[in-house]
Amino acid sequence: MIKPLLLLLASGLAAGAAHAGQMNVSVTDKDGKPTPDVVVLIDTASKVAPRPAAAPVVIAQESLKFAPFLTIVPVGSTLRFVNKDGYDHHVRSTPSGPLGSMPAVKSFELRLDAAEGAAPTVVDDYKVTPYRKKSGTTSVDVKVDQPGPIGLGCHIHSSMRGQVYVSATPFFAKTDANGIATIDGVPDGAIELNLWHPDQLQEQATQRLQMGAAPVNASAQLNFTPRRRRS
Repeated sequence: MIKPLLLLLASGLAAGAAHAGQMNVSVTDKDGKPTPDVVVLIDTASKVAPRPAAAPVVIAQESLKFAPFLTIVPVGSTLRFVNKDGYDHHVRSTPSGPLGSMPAVKSFELRLDAAEGAAPTVVDDYKVTPYRKKSGTTSVDVKVDQPGPIGLGCHIHSSMRGQVYVSATPFFAKTDANGIATIDGVPDGAIELNLWHPDQLQEQATQRLQMGAAPVNASAQLNFTPRRRRS
């Protein structure tokens, strides 16, 4: 009888450990306005190593912009830069922050040829007509193996700005246009909720919360107001 009882207790403990909940976070800026493109990170009491993304995560260069502007990936993942414009781009890593105070955790420079057959683009009311070119190197992969920020720019088009954040935790998300981020599968127990934004000059306050089976709703306010981006 002892052995079946031990097995029953072990299965019960395993089931309890498997409980995971949902974290909903609402983020506003210093003025109380909903803030998009904020990195939301959750650290758990028992550290869980993230798994690299199963496939390369695409960051497109399109209409003289990085799409999406902000990309979050687990450490060890591969980024795929794809030029969809009808003209060359020279993608490079840059420091983050308005004063360049946060060096990129990965350095690279990638020359990407124009996409063949791309349609004309209208940028700031000016029509940019692509030139026709035989297909070349329009896509390059970069593996990111250190956690932290990577700013993105283009040597050819100085107005292009983007951001990558490499996460050391598997529990992450970015806020949407309404300043909302949702993270599923967070284990029970004590957690730390952290925010990061490429415009910040100092770290944001950490929140210590308790996760359970029921969804947890949290609100957070940045200690600054991000600069307005070109649409």
